[in-house]
Amino acid sequence: MKLAANLLKISLLLALLPASASAITITISAPSNSSTELTVTTTGAAIITSDGNHAAFFNIGDYITNGTGPDNEYFNLSSGITAGGEALTRIYLDDDGGSGNDDLLLIVDGFSSTNGTYTFSGSATIDLSLANHNFGHFNIGTYEKSGDTLIVQYSSVPDTGSTAALLGAGVVALAFARRKLG
Repeated sequence: MKLAANLLKISLLLALLPASASAITITISAPSNSSTELTVTTTGAAIITSDGNHAAFFNIGDYITNGTGPDNEYFNLSSGITAGGEALTRIYLDDDGGSGNDDLLLIVDGFSSTNGTYTFSGSATIDLSLANHNFGHFNIGTYEKSGDTLIVQYSSVPDTGSTAALLGAGVVALAFARRKLG
């Protein structure tokens, strides 16, 4: 009984310890290879630096295709992602060649706070069409470094044809049941 009580105390103490100081998941997705409007979703916590108002993910992996994808370019984000209550406004994408050293920065313009860890959440879109890029200029996959994860994937698009057929079958079944019941 005493052993069980001690184990319970230890597990409670471990639960109180903070998790990783910086652990964020960033997902970039699009419904098709030729899409120029991409969805960016973020969850988790990351450090924002006061000397640039950004959370930087250096050398996170080769997620941009070499020679064709965005390189050293800033893109505006639609509203929807926040960091510590402040809106993310831009994203920086940098292709450093095929060595797996591509960088990504999440930028909060007008952020006046000092260095610190902030909670990121939400989704926003970026438009790559002005820079003549599309989703095909990204390497699909999962990239991890120091607890941070970048996921590049196609988003799941609902099959509207199947949904419509199922809804139609339901309407027919209801009409038939109503007719049978009088």
